[in-house]
Amino acid sequence: MREHVGEIKETYTVQEVARLLKCSDQTVRKFIKGHTLHGVKVGRGWRISHDEVSRLTRLQD
Repeated sequence: MREHVGEIKETYTVQEVARLLKCSDQTVRKFIKGHTLHGVKVGRGWRISHDEVSRLTRLQD
C-alpha cells in the first residue's frame, strides 16, 4: 500500500521520518539513540509517532 502525499500516519518508520526530515536513516537512528527523538522498537525496526515527528520539526524551525 502506497502512502498518499500529505497523508498523516499514526506512526512512521525510520525511513519515512528520514524522508520527511530530509536527512539520512542513520541520522534518525542517532536522534533516537541520543534521546532527541523518541522511538519504539518493534521487531527489528523502530516506530516513531506522528507527535514526535511534529515535535522535532517544530524544534528545527
